[in-house]
Amino acid sequence: MSSLIKSQLVIAGVMCCGGLAAGICMELFERYIAVRKPGRFRESAVRILCYAFIGVLASEFFYFCDNGKITIEGICAFLIGLWLWKKFFYSILTPREAEDVEKKGRDKFV
Repeated sequence: MSSLIKSQLVIAGVMCCGGLAAGICMELFERYIAVRKPGRFRESAVRILCYAFIGVLASEFFYFCDNGKITIEGICAFLIGLWLWKKFFYSILTPREAEDVEKKGRDKFV
Protein backbone atom coordinates (compact mmCIF):
# COMPACT_ATOMS: atom_id res chain seq x y z
CA MET A 1 0.00 0.00 0.00
CA SER A 2 1.10 3.50 -0.65
CA SER A 3 1.65 6.03 2.09
CA LEU A 4 -1.42 8.01 0.95
CA ILE A 5 -3.71 5.03 1.40
CA LYS A 6 -2.20 4.26 4.80
CA SER A 7 -2.68 7.83 5.99
CA GLN A 8 -6.29 7.89 4.77
CA LEU A 9 -7.02 4.61 6.55
CA VAL A 10 -5.55 6.02 9.76
CA ILE A 11 -7.68 9.16 9.39
CA ALA A 12 -10.82 7.11 8.77
CA GLY A 13 -10.14 4.83 11.74
CA VAL A 14 -9.33 7.61 14.17
CA MET A 15 -12.30 9.73 13.15
CA CYS A 16 -14.59 6.71 13.41
CA CYS A 17 -13.35 6.25 16.96
CA GLY A 18 -14.00 9.96 17.50
CA GLY A 19 -17.60 9.46 16.41
CA LEU A 20 -17.92 6.56 18.84
CA ALA A 21 -16.53 8.75 21.62
CA ALA A 22 -19.00 11.50 20.73
CA GLY A 23 -21.84 8.97 20.93
CA ILE A 24 -20.69 7.89 24.38
CA CYS A 25 -20.53 11.53 25.47
CA MET A 26 -24.03 12.25 24.19
CA GLU A 27 -25.47 9.22 25.95
CA LEU A 28 -23.76 10.10 29.22
CA PHE A 29 -25.16 13.62 29.14
CA GLU A 30 -28.62 12.31 28.22
CA ARG A 31 -28.43 9.82 31.08
CA TYR A 32 -27.48 12.65 33.46
CA ILE A 33 -30.53 14.62 32.31
CA ALA A 34 -32.79 11.58 32.70
CA VAL A 35 -31.56 10.78 36.21
CA ARG A 36 -31.32 14.28 37.66
CA LYS A 37 -34.35 15.78 35.85
CA PRO A 38 -33.12 19.37 35.90
CA GLY A 39 -35.26 22.37 35.07
CA ARG A 40 -35.50 23.80 31.57
CA PHE A 41 -32.66 26.26 32.05
CA ARG A 42 -30.28 23.68 33.52
CA GLU A 43 -31.22 21.10 30.90
CA SER A 44 -30.45 23.64 28.17
CA ALA A 45 -27.14 24.47 29.83
CA VAL A 46 -26.23 20.78 30.08
CA ARG A 47 -27.08 20.22 26.42
CA ILE A 48 -24.98 23.24 25.38
CA LEU A 49 -22.12 21.93 27.49
CA CYS A 50 -22.49 18.51 25.82
CA TYR A 51 -22.32 19.99 22.33
CA ALA A 52 -19.35 22.15 23.28
CA PHE A 53 -17.59 19.10 24.69
CA ILE A 54 -18.30 17.15 21.48
CA GLY A 55 -16.99 20.06 19.43
CA VAL A 56 -13.75 20.15 21.41
CA LEU A 57 -13.51 16.37 21.13
CA ALA A 58 -14.01 16.47 17.35
CA SER A 59 -11.47 19.26 16.95
CA GLU A 60 -8.91 17.27 18.94
CA PHE A 61 -9.49 14.21 16.78
CA PHE A 62 -9.18 16.32 13.61
CA TYR A 63 -5.98 17.87 14.92
CA PHE A 64 -4.52 14.44 15.71
CA CYS A 65 -5.45 13.05 12.29
CA ASP A 66 -4.35 15.69 9.86
CA ASN A 67 -3.15 18.78 11.76
CA GLY A 68 -6.65 20.22 12.00
CA LYS A 69 -7.70 19.90 8.37
CA ILE A 70 -11.42 19.32 8.14
CA THR A 71 -11.95 16.98 5.22
CA ILE A 72 -15.00 15.26 3.79
CA GLU A 73 -13.38 11.93 4.60
CA GLY A 74 -12.93 12.90 8.24
CA ILE A 75 -16.47 14.20 8.59
CA CYS A 76 -17.93 11.08 6.98
CA ALA A 77 -15.83 8.80 9.22
CA PHE A 78 -16.94 10.79 12.28
CA LEU A 79 -20.60 10.46 11.28
CA ILE A 80 -20.13 6.75 10.59
CA GLY A 81 -18.73 6.40 14.10
CA LEU A 82 -21.82 8.15 15.51
CA TRP A 83 -24.05 5.91 13.42
CA LEU A 84 -22.22 2.80 14.63
CA TRP A 85 -22.70 3.88 18.23
CA LYS A 86 -26.43 4.44 17.72
CA LYS A 87 -26.83 1.21 15.74
CA PHE A 88 -24.86 -1.26 17.86
CA PHE A 89 -24.04 0.20 21.26
CA TYR A 90 -26.88 2.62 22.07
CA SER A 91 -28.75 1.74 25.25
CA ILE A 92 -25.79 -0.03 26.85
CA LEU A 93 -25.66 2.71 29.45
CA THR A 94 -29.42 3.22 29.58
CA PRO A 95 -31.34 0.00 28.98
CA ARG A 96 -34.53 1.12 27.29
CA GLU A 97 -36.36 -2.16 27.91
CA ALA A 98 -36.04 -1.78 31.67
CA GLU A 99 -37.47 1.74 31.53
CA ASP A 100 -40.38 0.58 29.35
CA VAL A 101 -41.17 -2.26 31.74
CA GLU A 102 -41.11 0.11 34.71
CA LYS A 103 -43.49 2.49 32.93
CA LYS A 104 -45.96 -0.31 32.25
CA GLY A 105 -45.75 -1.46 35.84
CA ARG A 106 -45.14 -5.15 35.19
CA ASP A 107 -42.19 -7.41 35.70
CA LYS A 108 -40.32 -8.54 32.59
CA PHE A 109 -39.67 -12.03 33.94
CA VAL A 110 -43.24 -12.87 34.98
